[in-house]
Amino acid sequence: MTDTERRSGAAIASEWWRDLVPEDPGRRGTRRAALARLRRAATPIEVMQEPEALRLIRRLSWAAPERVAILAGILAYVREPDDQRIARAIGRESFDEEKALMSEARFRRLLQASGEELMEPLRRLVRLTKGKANVRDLSSSVLYWGDKVRKRWIFEYYGVSDSLRSSRHVSDATPVSSET
Repeated sequence: MTDTERRSGAAIASEWWRDLVPEDPGRRGTRRAALARLRRAATPIEVMQEPEALRLIRRLSWAAPERVAILAGILAYVREPDDQRIARAIGRESFDEEKALMSEARFRRLLQASGEELMEPLRRLVRLTKGKANVRDLSSSVLYWGDKVRKRWIFEYYGVSDSLRSSRHVSDATPVSSET
């Protein structure tokens, strides 16, 4: 898989989300109903029963369908795009600051999540931000969830300088392509 294909996963998910989320909050119709059904789905299997989720799964055919279903279930909670990386948005202002949008204990539990159990903590995270999230960063993080993403999130959550991070970037990660 090329770097272009890897990077395109977040772009594809972002486009899917933009098509699904109404720009006009009062807009009615099938997409609004699909969002509501995706929000009510409790498991990736329930998410997969929604045709809009299947569209995303088809577009991200190189990724594990369960992982894409988890992503669809999480993105259904995003109401407004944000430019700030998601771990920074919920984290400390600086390393020495203790106050954060997400508690340290909850953040640590989120970092331990894997597979199907990733959906609910990330939905909770989006609710903490009142539905405002960086869709591309969130999508990339879910699609490539593993130690490299966790490490990046730790540095961002705690407000550690970019210069302290490893030179490897999350885009170097290999996407999950088997059942999680």
